[in-house]
Amino acid sequence: MPAEREAQQLFQSALERFDAGDLAAAAQGFERVLQIDARHAAAHYQLGNVRRDEGRLAEAERHFTTALSLSPGHAEAHNNLGVIQQVSGRPEEALASYRRAVEAKPTLTQAYLNLGRLLIDQGRREDAAQCYRQAASSADKPGVFMHLVAAMEGRSTASAPAEYVRATFDGFARQFDDQLIGHLDYHVPEAIARAVARVRPFAPASADVLDLGCGTGLSGAALARVARRMVGVDLSSNMLAQARARGCFHELLQADIPGWMRAAQAAQFDVIVAADVFIYIGDLGTVFAEAARLARGKALFAFSIETCSGADWQLQESGRYAQSAGYIERLAKEQGFNISFRGEQAIRKPIVGLLYVLTRSA
Repeated sequence: MPAEREAQQLFQSALERFDAGDLAAAAQGFERVLQIDARHAAAHYQLGNVRRDEGRLAEAERHFTTALSLSPGHAEAHNNLGVIQQVSGRPEEALASYRRAVEAKPTLTQAYLNLGRLLIDQGRREDAAQCYRQAASSADKPGVFMHLVAAMEGRSTASAPAEYVRATFDGFARQFDDQLIGHLDYHVPEAIARAVARVRPFAPASADVLDLGCGTGLSGAALARVARRMVGVDLSSNMLAQARARGCFHELLQADIPGWMRAAQAAQFDVIVAADVFIYIGDLGTVFAEAARLARGKALFAFSIETCSGADWQLQESGRYAQSAGYIERLAKEQGFNISFRGEQAIRKPIVGLLYVLTRSA
């Protein structure tokens, strides 16, 4: 078999293993490609992705840099190199890499997101707003940036567009747990599980649990001991793939949360959780009404929020929503929930919000 054909077959096989989450087999395959053709830019790029997901950042950076030396216009390699530079504490290098990415591929949504967020982190609000405006007119997912422009301009909307949620998480799924837990000290799922146990100590395998915005399944894992049945709903297919790998869900569904809730059978859950999910939904009226409909008598509804004052909800400059305590408590009363637990909760560094456990009236 000619070397070029063999390298391409090996590359495709390794790519399939990477997409399936088998990082060891993927790395072995991409390394074999590079043994045949050391100048295979795509293999260097993909091996960089594998090493990034393994946390081997220096190796990842080396492969992204080599890919770019062979293919200087590789926008995704510029973007992913920027991510490595940013998490390694080199923000100016990261900015330059993100800018090269959008210059090379003006439709690349993730590079604009990374660039804008880093500019905000640096306090360069107007530069970030300009980045988002440019992306709204050229990126492949303009709704993502219309949402962010609205946030930067202080305009509030009822919820984030579905494409914003997908874009935020689809490219972030494999690094999600490491970034949130390792870098942002995220422990909301465990805190929710403790609060649920405090309000109502379920026996093992006795509760039907609905995990709204289940992500990679952190809340599902935290509540797995009490779950007789665990259902997860999320918009991101890549996050659902990570949740599936945990093995604690009986059903995983890719869907918009309010839409799925409206179509679901009533009175089927004992626990409904939404950990760090309402940051993507400002107006919670439908979610609360549907949670009340889906809950059995005395069921628990547990969730976290970021907080605001002076309005029921507010779209923050970050693109996330915050709700007021008064709004939450009014919705709870309207839908027949009692507040069984309320406490301050660290959401992620440096944000502190509130955690609630509501109990459905019998």
